[in-house]
Amino acid sequence: MKYVLCFLLSVCMADQYLHYPRGSNNRLNEKSANRNNGNRLFDSQNNNRGGYNVGEFDDTQGFVTDRNTIHTKAQFDAREDLQFNYLDYSWNDERDNNDDNGRRQNEDVYMEGSELLVTWTSQHGCGNEKNNCNMVLEYTCDTHPVYENILDGDGANIAASEKTRQSAATRGTDSAGNIDDSQLEYTLWDGMRVQLINGLNTNTPDDPNNLASIAGTFANNNDNKRGRHESEEYYEYGQKRHRNKGLFTADQNLQGNAQKYTRQNPGGTRRGLEIPEERDYFPWTHPSIWRPVAILTNDVEECEEKMQAHTQQAEEKCACAPNAQDIANNNDDRVRATQDECPAGQWKCHQFTTMDPPPCVQNKWSQVNNLGNVDGTEDGGLPQTYAWTLPSVQEMADTGCWKYRRTMTEGSGNTFDYIRWVFRVRYNMTTGDYSPYETDARCNDDRNNYQMSPIEQNPTVDIGVEAQGLRLAINTAQLGRTFQDRTHVMTLMERPAPLANKKVWNLNVQGKRGNIVQTFPAVEYDFWPKKLEVKTNECIAMSWTGSNTHNNGNPAGDGQAGDAGEGRGGSDRHNFMQYTEKKNSFPYPLDKFYEQGAPVQMLEGAEVYKSHTGETMNTGTDSWENADAQAYLLSGGFYQTMTGNNGVGDFGDDELQELLNNAPATMRSITVCPKTTGKFIFGCTRNNNFSNRDQKFELTVTN
Repeated sequence: MKYVLCFLLSVCMADQYLHYPRGSNNRLNEKSANRNNGNRLFDSQNNNRGGYNVGEFDDTQGFVTDRNTIHTKAQFDAREDLQFNYLDYSWNDERDNNDDNGRRQNEDVYMEGSELLVTWTSQHGCGNEKNNCNMVLEYTCDTHPVYENILDGDGANIAASEKTRQSAATRGTDSAGNIDDSQLEYTLWDGMRVQLINGLNTNTPDDPNNLASIAGTFANNNDNKRGRHESEEYYEYGQKRHRNKGLFTADQNLQGNAQKYTRQNPGGTRRGLEIPEERDYFPWTHPSIWRPVAILTNDVEECEEKMQAHTQQAEEKCACAPNAQDIANNNDDRVRATQDECPAGQWKCHQFTTMDPPPCVQNKWSQVNNLGNVDGTEDGGLPQTYAWTLPSVQEMADTGCWKYRRTMTEGSGNTFDYIRWVFRVRYNMTTGDYSPYETDARCNDDRNNYQMSPIEQNPTVDIGVEAQGLRLAINTAQLGRTFQDRTHVMTLMERPAPLANKKVWNLNVQGKRGNIVQTFPAVEYDFWPKKLEVKTNECIAMSWTGSNTHNNGNPAGDGQAGDAGEGRGGSDRHNFMQYTEKKNSFPYPLDKFYEQGAPVQMLEGAEVYKSHTGETMNTGTDSWENADAQAYLLSGGFYQTMTGNNGVGDFGDDELQELLNNAPATMRSITVCPKTTGKFIFGCTRNNNFSNRDQKFELTVTN
């Protein structure tokens, strides 16, 4: 076994919570403060109370759970399934025409190339002298259309026009220079298939018993509405491949030799369909479905040498890929084969050649044992953040992501491509007791050969005097430990024509229903980012999503149950109105802006677009009666225009309820391009009491 030192990254105990984009921490739609199943999709190692429910549309109910999952392209295009329907949510009141329309999961939508401020909290901090910490930011995406059952050969039936529309860089070429369709048709089962599903319940998906049962397990997981990020074959290969025996395992007794056994997970416990060795070590030796975006580190030089240089962008990751006959014959040897043993044409290498290696970014200082803010940020501190300019749809497609196409039925029928994706952040932190990049399997504990690990379980240490030794509380499985959080499924869309060349910032909402104790380790509501400074030729994409089941009820674990706040219990709701000062509790009445001597209104005269169609919205120039954008924002998406009966409530409501109870849980994106310079304050009227404090946003517009 070759010792590959650069792949070793040891970490110690901590918790990691992703706040924006909203991390799930394995939650789905629980009404309890604790999540139902910490093994649902991935191994987070986090407190049970963390995470945000998947977003919904309906104003009263959670999503329906008694519908069949998608199996055909026709179902997908009609959005008859509950998973894949965001782009079908209309601007009018068609929700009234179909009782099920709206009771669906939301997929947060972002425009390509827009600015996203990723934010998270980490229990044991970073950038301080007590640890050597790395934060790895990554995404994965659908590699095949979710409506295609390619394991039954349907991939071969993908229309030629669809194959042509997918990136040539994704498909590659064969030795003759012809476009290679083997990946789209999945003639080699390389394990890199991704078809993202949040799931309609909180059960853990099944894993295959053997290679031949992969397709049956996939169908069974679909029928049982179980969520998945990794594929069934991806995990099965991890159960069959030999683990990297060059890695340092200290004195841990690993219960097997497959990739599901690691120092952190010696018993091989399964979480979702994630391979523990891939999760615990970065960069990994084998092909991974995850695309690194950035590495935040305490030591940039070390990061560039030991991590960045060995990512899947910088070097190929290869493995022997079974074909259909190997799968049918349960040929485990094919999965484990070396390059020399692998049949011609089945040694499959993966490299994200169209992506630059992830930048190594110096971590800001943050406190140990504190889920708080980091040093060097304004206004008393902000959480750890990374400003990410999102890639384009084509850039994602060039890494192997599937491009869907959607034609809107509203407006001028805007047609655009989009990607479905999931984002994750991994938290790794070393101690100083041994060198993580020089300590390998040769240092594992082996008392029979008089060899001791540099760290051991709960050691009794010499204190330097003639006295009894003192014991340290050390768990060698946790002295090498990784934490992570992942989002629910999201969407990245192409821009409509009016926004093609503009800089676009994202403005959203983070947090969930409840006070600080009830939501912890999540956070209370706030606009995110809390401040923005934009120029008059730049724009802001505004949207938010919420749940109708954020009740934070029992079991509450070690926290407080309850969902303090205004409006119907368990429901997340927001709106957006202009205030004159941040300390004020009262918004400025919309009609008063049109009186002489009134303060400047930011939205009046701004260019405002419906983000999915590029249609313009009226902004009340000279009169509040055509202030359609203002009506939309102050009602949280309930009103589509300022005048007329156009409410979108499920029960035909024409009037907005004063606490936004009948507003939809998700406000579909509109994009605001301010034209008036100045400083403007905005707030939410609902989440503005003592229990929830206040939800305010500050915007500065300059030339």
